[in-house]
Amino acid sequence: MPKTDAKRAQLATIALFAASAVLATVGVALLFGFRGAERPTAIPSAPTTSAPAAEAAGQGAASASPDPSSPETEPSESVVAAGPSPVAAPMHEVARAFTVAWASHDARPGGDTSYDDASRRAAAFAEREFAEDLRTHTSGSAGGRQWLSWSERQVQVTAAVLRVSLPDGAPAPTQDSGFVRVVYKVTETPAQGSPTESEQHVALKLRRGDDGTWRVAGLPYV
Repeated sequence: MPKTDAKRAQLATIALFAASAVLATVGVALLFGFRGAERPTAIPSAPTTSAPAAEAAGQGAASASPDPSSPETEPSESVVAAGPSPVAAPMHEVARAFTVAWASHDARPGGDTSYDDASRRAAAFAEREFAEDLRTHTSGSAGGRQWLSWSERQVQVTAAVLRVSLPDGAPAPTQDSGFVRVVYKVTETPAQGSPTESEQHVALKLRRGDDGTWRVAGLPYV
């Protein structure tokens, strides 16, 4: 082979290797470029809300709920628990005074002379017609036996009112009349021995007079 042809062949071989190297480099670059393009772009995560901020957001949404620790917050209305309905003070007072007088007895020497003395004391808190009935009332055989038992043991009977309320099922009181239920405790203290206690109740009919004073007008269930 002539030298010229050999040199040309050598140059062609070198050019071929150089082209191969360039193609290899380009191929590697393209390969990694495509792989990089296939990777999803990282999306920055949203900042996590701290607990106090979340609570503040909740409080902002529920603006109707006041902060109980704020000095400007007004206390909510207290919920009235279910129970006996109370009565007006004038009705309560006359019912209490009447019951204490009507249910208290003193069978000690120098005390009451009969079971009916208590009714006569209670007449001071009763309406005119009912007061007359109380003053003239004479207890039956049951009251007589009870008084004899107390007299033998020299018992003092005291009554203490526990509560005064509207009776269940009774009509609502008006400005001039109404019914009440009195629950009271009776304590019997003999001259010798330990006292005994019991809880009793009585229904009263009340009426307000022309002078504005409430009085007992009757015992509906006695």
